[in-house]
Parts: sequence; C-alpha cells; structure tokens
Amino acid sequence: MSERNRLFSFWKKGKADKPLKWIAVMLGGGIAIMALGDLQKEDSIKSEEPRDETAAVKVDVKSEYERELTNALNQIAGTGHVSVVVNLASSERKVLEKNTSSSTGNGDVTKEEQVAIIRNGDTENPVILEVRKPDIQGVLVVADGAENVHVKKRIMEAVTRMLGVPVHRVAVIPGKTEETE
Repeated sequence: MSERNRLFSFWKKGKADKPLKWIAVMLGGGIAIMALGDLQKEDSIKSEEPRDETAAVKVDVKSEYERELTNALNQIAGTGHVSVVVNLASSERKVLEKNTSSSTGNGDVTKEEQVAIIRNGDTENPVILEVRKPDIQGVLVVADGAENVHVKKRIMEAVTRMLGVPVHRVAVIPGKTEETE
C-alpha cells in the first residue's frame, strides 16, 4: 500500500474508524473557520481606519481665512479689487485628553497614557481639550491700489494682525490696472 493510501485509509468503510472520521472533519472545519475569521477581521480593521479628513479641514480653514481677509481688505481706503491666497504649513491639530496612570515597583516607575474616550450610543469619540488653528506659511495679497506705499502698509498691517503672522511671510503686490494690461 502506498504512503498516500495508508494516510487516508480511515476514510474507507469501517465502524471502528467512524470517530476518527468525525475528528478529521471537525478539525478541517475548525481550520477553515479560523482562516475565514482572520480574513474577515483584516477587512473590518481596514474599514475602521480613520478617513483622511485633514485635507477637507485644511481647505475649509484656508478658504475661511481667504474670505475673511478679502472682505476686510476691500474695506481699506485706497484699495480696489483684492485677491488673497493663504498658504497653510499644516492642518488643524486636536489636543486630546489622556488618562495617565503610574506605578512603582521594584524601583521602576512606569507611566501609562491612554486617550480618554466618551461613549455616545454606539460610537466612541476621544475627549478633545482644544483645537489649534493651522500654522500659516505665507500670505499673498494682490490688490488694486497697492502701488501706493500707504495703502500697502495698511494692507500689510491688517494681514499681520488678523492672522498673527510676521511681516516677512506676507507679500502685497499691486493688481493689474487698465494701463498695464
């Protein structure tokens, strides 16, 4: 009898081998269920990964800054049409509350931190202490009337005070006039 026939000989008819058949079937079924369970768990972990909302938030904050600046700069005496471009260096940051616990044992100090979570029905959300505005890398202002030094100075002062950015990160450029076209 070949090696393969000897290994699977218990499948042939015989009452003495019946419990062995059931054990083999159960073992095979258990392995199949575990394999399918692992595949399903990997799929659910992938679906639970956080969505990339930072890009959307960054665009919202950027457009909000640009809209507010444009509205304010249009009110400055001597300016005509104003266009503003804000370049953000980062996105908004959320500072989360953490539960800390420390223990001392055998002269060693261990400190554990976990993000504090609030359960609201079926959802769990972290406790947010504060939301920090994104860092501004630079601001470009194109304004009619900016060729006048006094108007340019007023625009520069308004932008630096509204956004809290240093003067070297703000560029004010005169817009096109009918003569320069």
